[in-house]
Amino acid sequence: MKYLLFALVSGFASLLLQPLIIKISRKKNWFDKPDERKIHTTQISRLGGIGIFVSFLISFSAALIFSQELLREFHHHFPVLISMVIIFAIGLLDDFFNVRALVRFVIQIAVALVLALLGYKFTTIWLPGLDAVNLGWLSYPITILWIVGVINAINMIDGMDGLCGGISLIALFSFGLILIDRNQILGALTAIILAGAIVGYLFYNFPPAKIFMGDSGSNLLGFTLAILPLMEIESISKGTMVWIAPTILLLPIFDVFAAMLRRIRQGKSIMAPDKWHIHHKLLHLGFSTRSILAIIYSTCMVLGAVGILELYLNPIVHWFVLVASWCLLFLLFIILHYLKEKSVVSS
Repeated sequence: MKYLLFALVSGFASLLLQPLIIKISRKKNWFDKPDERKIHTTQISRLGGIGIFVSFLISFSAALIFSQELLREFHHHFPVLISMVIIFAIGLLDDFFNVRALVRFVIQIAVALVLALLGYKFTTIWLPGLDAVNLGWLSYPITILWIVGVINAINMIDGMDGLCGGISLIALFSFGLILIDRNQILGALTAIILAGAIVGYLFYNFPPAKIFMGDSGSNLLGFTLAILPLMEIESISKGTMVWIAPTILLLPIFDVFAAMLRRIRQGKSIMAPDKWHIHHKLLHLGFSTRSILAIIYSTCMVLGAVGILELYLNPIVHWFVLVASWCLLFLLFIILHYLKEKSVVSS
């Protein structure tokens, strides 16, 4: 009930802040500019991430005030909040000044490296028959790739009303349940409070959207989703989170890999915008915006449930379920790629 209470606080704060941000954006002419990746063609505020972050900070601060146990744990994880602020800030600067991609990458890598050096890293990987295998020095590049990759995967899939917020909400809820079960108070509360802030934001972002979260919001969500599994020491020691975390975020991860491969084949920069992400492909197939959200939300819910099953299944059985879910989603992406190629040829 405590978790839900603070989630309600962040949700209510977000619900009140977003209209204020919309009003200020109109006065200051702070709008999201349409480009090749985006579907919208009208002027809409891109500063919803501010409302999400401020709502999170309000509720999180209240939680620290009312819980000495949480405050003690927070002292051990203070670098995470500092990193969260840095990643949010660079995203906010990008919303206003279009920060160069190389600068963003360097900052993201630096933050990820510092956190890895402080102990927030995958140290082992669980394998059938071998149990937990120590990653050794590989834990650093794997962790850096994970943090930077998830930040950019969440950022790149933010191309349609309600999409990034909904995907992040489902993933945060999934991580929250796992962390609650493992009595990881700070990580669980972070996930649930941020989920509450997203619910308040989605009231104004669900199609037709009145506000977008911008890079500040997508960077914040991507970073938080990347760091949450690294705060769960018990699962990391078993090596299971190396499988669970990517499964919960598998759809945006596959989408960003598909985009990178597509752009490399076309001789473009891997950061070049295009309109062939998974939601674009479904749009080309004739699905409505809300139908696409239903399809993608449902897929993410299934993946989240697969991750949560780790709490109930035998490790070997769960590993095979994870692998099966990866194969099925890969097959879905192959089918969508084939249908996309077919539609391009016919047009």
